[in-house]
Amino acid sequence: MRDSRMKMTAVLLSAACTLTGCGEALYTLQPEEEAAVVSYAAHAVAKYNTYQQDGEVYVPPAEADTEEADVEDASSEQDMESTADAAAPADTSDTQSQPEEQSLVTLTDALDLGVITAEYEGNSLCDTYAKSESYAIDAQSGKQLLVLNVNLINQAAQDLHIDILAMTPEFHAVINGDMTVPAQTTILPNDLSTYVQDIKAGATNETVLIFEIPQDIQEISSIQLKITMNGEQYNVDL
Repeated sequence: MRDSRMKMTAVLLSAACTLTGCGEALYTLQPEEEAAVVSYAAHAVAKYNTYQQDGEVYVPPAEADTEEADVEDASSEQDMESTADAAAPADTSDTQSQPEEQSLVTLTDALDLGVITAEYEGNSLCDTYAKSESYAIDAQSGKQLLVLNVNLINQAAQDLHIDILAMTPEFHAVINGDMTVPAQTTILPNDLSTYVQDIKAGATNETVLIFEIPQDIQEISSIQLKITMNGEQYNVDL
């Protein structure tokens, strides 16, 4: 390596002396000498070029203008998309959507028993409800029973069979506007929520819905039934 550098220095000095001579023809480098000078110069430039690792690429003016235009177009498209996204209203259908409040219907419409109508006949409070000696329901300690009386009337000219149990209804009562309680599931043969009977033509069958409420409620000022049947909910003011 050292010998190569010494040879290169000798070549450069020889060339310098030749070029500064007065009246003499310029020295013509041999191909191998010219290659040696170019290689040395390239190494010298590379040694002091701090951007050597990045490299340099020549870009013709026309091509450079095209690339700048492409960058500006891409930037404009991104700005337009951002503006459109910002202007678009946020989709709040999932967070703001609320179930529609059910309108009030009659008890007959809610039960949907065809020509059989349902009529509310009042309520009573008690500790024990007895249909007979074999069928009685007792309230738990500190509770009392709220009994709702509902008549089913067959207005048809023939006997009809009804099976409310197969309809799997759910009954809830809103008591005095601020307390919601579910109906008790009982073995009473006249329990409306599980009623399976024949009703003779023109006859009226008496049924009940029983709810358990706190003992300290002494007066019932309002009752609203919430009936869920076949995936639909109905509100009935009694």
